[in-house]
Amino acid sequence: SGLIALLSVLFFTSTAALNLDLATFLQRGKIAGRILRKFMVLDIAALPEILPQLGVSLALAVAGLTIGWILSLFLAFLGAANTAPLPLFSGVIKGLVSLVRAVPSLIWILIVVASLGFGNTAAVIGMIFPTTGYLTKSFIASIEEQEPAIIETLQAAGASWGQIVWHGLLPGLKNPFLSWTAIRLESNIAESISLGMVGAGGIGALLTKAIGKYDYGRISTIILVIFLTMVTMELLVGRLKKSSR
Repeated sequence: SGLIALLSVLFFTSTAALNLDLATFLQRGKIAGRILRKFMVLDIAALPEILPQLGVSLALAVAGLTIGWILSLFLAFLGAANTAPLPLFSGVIKGLVSLVRAVPSLIWILIVVASLGFGNTAAVIGMIFPTTGYLTKSFIASIEEQEPAIIETLQAAGASWGQIVWHGLLPGLKNPFLSWTAIRLESNIAESISLGMVGAGGIGALLTKAIGKYDYGRISTIILVIFLTMVTMELLVGRLKKSSR
């Protein structure tokens, strides 16, 4: 079909433009095989050091999520078209959210690291930006999907803006908000591990040190712990999303 032909042209054009040295890659396949065999050995003795650092990464993810969630909840009701006190608020907040979302999480953490230095504080602050951007956009979408009759009825009864939000909309938004939050928690954990490799603390920093020392057993163990953690989180998030429906 036309789509397959287009994708094929794009693939071969991209490959040619990148000047990929596939011959060298294939020639070094034996070296890669020897290295892979080194990764097959786990350093179980390193677990007492790895697991506490995993806890640090999880704590960073939760801290960034909590602060971002509070900010997002406030901004979402100010930015949703059907709850914004002024139409200007909606436009400004949606524009800011789009700007924040356009910048990758790694860039935010590097900006914060340049200002505050390396450490857990930089990691939490760096995660607040993408967390707030994601949740605010998602919350706004859920708020704007609510039935207009709910707001109109409360306005006709003389309810204040806070009463409309708290009593009229929040009860019906609990499930979608919980679902969005669970999804973002999973993303935050993955990002906290990645950010640990570029200046934050946690298991990501431990992985960077192991890579620098070519400690294959420890690298494999850390990767396995990360894999099991992410699988567990995915299962928990999936169950949480089902229970919230």
